[in-house]
Formats: sequence, structure tokens, C-alpha cells
Amino acid sequence: MGGRIQKYRGERFLLAFQNLHRYFLYIALIFCVILSYDAVVSFYFEGEFGVGIGSIVMTFNAVFLTAFTLGCNSLRHLIGGNLNCYSCTSFGHQRYQAWKFVSLFNMHHNIWAWISLFWVGFTDFYIRIVSMGILTDYRII
Repeated sequence: MGGRIQKYRGERFLLAFQNLHRYFLYIALIFCVILSYDAVVSFYFEGEFGVGIGSIVMTFNAVFLTAFTLGCNSLRHLIGGNLNCYSCTSFGHQRYQAWKFVSLFNMHHNIWAWISLFWVGFTDFYIRIVSMGILTDYRII
């Protein structure tokens, strides 16, 4: 084995990647708020409330991406991590309920990933063809 001894550096790369993942979670949460705002605004046509195909598409886009983001392991850790006993802390019950809620999304995180991936592409395509005048965004209500 050679005369050189390798120093153990721990899981530095993986831990750095996990922290990077957590920072992207914060950015994703901001985008979920922005997309939700855009979805709400899409229900107003020239100052009047209405429902169009585009507003439904944009609402599903915000819902699917938010469901995917809520299922992130980093969010589960942020909400319920570092606790051995929920009832031993203030707001323990609320944190436990929030952790259970996020865990529901986490169980199907991979499905939310595929649905949101497809739907983001579809939403971008739909908005593009409507903005180009190829398709009309019909108002349902």
C-alpha cells in the first residue's frame, strides 16, 4: 500500500451538498409564493374576476410545485429535525403536526417531482403559444 497515509476528511462533500440542497429549498419556497401570486392574478381579466384555461393551468402549476417542495427532506428536517421529544418543547405539538403534514407530501415526493416537471413544461408551453397568438386563452367564467 504506499507509504503515504490518507487523512480522513469525513463526509464533507455530502454535508456541503446537503447544505446546498437546503439553501435551494429556501429559494424554491420563495418561487412557490411568487407562482401562487401569479396564479391568483391570472383569475382577473381586465379588472374582473374570471376563470380561464390559463388560470387553471397556472394554478395547477403552483399547486404541483408547492406539493413537490413541501415533500423535501430538508423541509422535514427544518420543521421537525433536532428533536427527540416534541412534547418536551414549546410549540412541540404544532411542530409535530407540521412535520406530519409535510411527511404526507414526502411519501410521494418522487411522484410530485414527475408531475411538477411535466406540468412546468406544459405551463411554459401553454403561456408561450397564447402569448404568440397561436392559441386563445378561453375564459370559462
